[in-house]
Amino acid sequence: MVVKPRFLPVVATALTLLLAVAAPVLGAYKAAQPDPLVKEALLRVLDIATAGKTARYGPVVAIGYRKDTKPGQLFVTYSRDGGRSYLKAPDALRQFRVAGDGMRGLSLDVCGGRIWAATAATYPGDASTDRDVLLTSRTIGGTAAQAFLTKADAERTVSAVDVGCVGKKLLAVAWIEESFGKSRAKLMLRSLETLGEAPSFRKVIGLGEADRKGGISVDASTDTVHVAWTAGADRDLRYQRFVVTGDSPPDVMPGPVQTMASGDTSWPQVAARGLSAVVAYTDDGKAKVQASADGGITFAPAAVVIETGSVASPSEVHTADVSGARIVVEATASKSGQLTPVRIESVDGGATWATRAFGNVGARVGALGKDTQTTSVLVEAWQNNSSGSDTIRAQYER
Repeated sequence: MVVKPRFLPVVATALTLLLAVAAPVLGAYKAAQPDPLVKEALLRVLDIATAGKTARYGPVVAIGYRKDTKPGQLFVTYSRDGGRSYLKAPDALRQFRVAGDGMRGLSLDVCGGRIWAATAATYPGDASTDRDVLLTSRTIGGTAAQAFLTKADAERTVSAVDVGCVGKKLLAVAWIEESFGKSRAKLMLRSLETLGEAPSFRKVIGLGEADRKGGISVDASTDTVHVAWTAGADRDLRYQRFVVTGDSPPDVMPGPVQTMASGDTSWPQVAARGLSAVVAYTDDGKAKVQASADGGITFAPAAVVIETGSVASPSEVHTADVSGARIVVEATASKSGQLTPVRIESVDGGATWATRAFGNVGARVGALGKDTQTTSVLVEAWQNNSSGSDTIRAQYER
């Protein structure tokens, strides 16, 4: 899943989106309990992740959010019944706090019986401006652990971090760090041992130069890792895939670095499942999506899914997910200085798109869980900002 360090204040508006429209994708949705999930003076929804049933629990859904002003506090609330309820006895919100700089985001994924949360945090005793990569895990039953993935003895400022599960055997953690006056993108592949224990497999890969404000995203199928980030003075969109084979230890075979878009790109969001891969991003202020049906070897030409926005006032993709031929992108559309949250969806692998605008003031995030071999269900969370009180709500597709 994906880090969300930047969220724009949103003003709801009746927005006409100029895009290729398929027949509307209709789903019946029901509010999660409690409704709202959280109500505080200031809230920002950051990420959502889901995974299938375990031997003991139903499908798990995890939602990450920030509370309070800069840098704020990070929390994860989670459901063990597919997003229907985030409650535990006696009707308290099932959640835990995560350490990290709230202004640099929070990324989630679920695998190996754990919720994984990646953040940027200051190592105890480091300079206040230093940030390292912190990984937190929580078993579905409630046991927590955390560990820094980068060494504290180096001067480093991590500006973005993202985590994704590589099937049920590895974690992929990607981040952008600034050190010695240079900004670079990095990827770590790590086995799923309990944090605090030495992993049986750990590999760090340098991805090259990066724009520290442009964002980075990673996701994976069972054997292919996909990474996208913004790099260069012109802010080009870079993409690289890695094929993982074997087990003890696995072999990691890198593919070539591709430039998917040139100039003024930002905030990529990557999604992968099986041979389907999706990269959604902002390009010159517009939102675009490129889809692949061969595991990221080739991508279709970019589809412009939001044709409004500018470099100064851009449209922004918050999350993207894929399941079979279904792609769901949650975004904020910008038009004439006003911002509207939208869900953009395709049921034919990105050939055609349908969109729906919403009236909440703030960001939306979404994730697809498998229902059957051929169908999926969407879980969503969103914030609504109002004077003096913010709320976060969630819903699940029936």
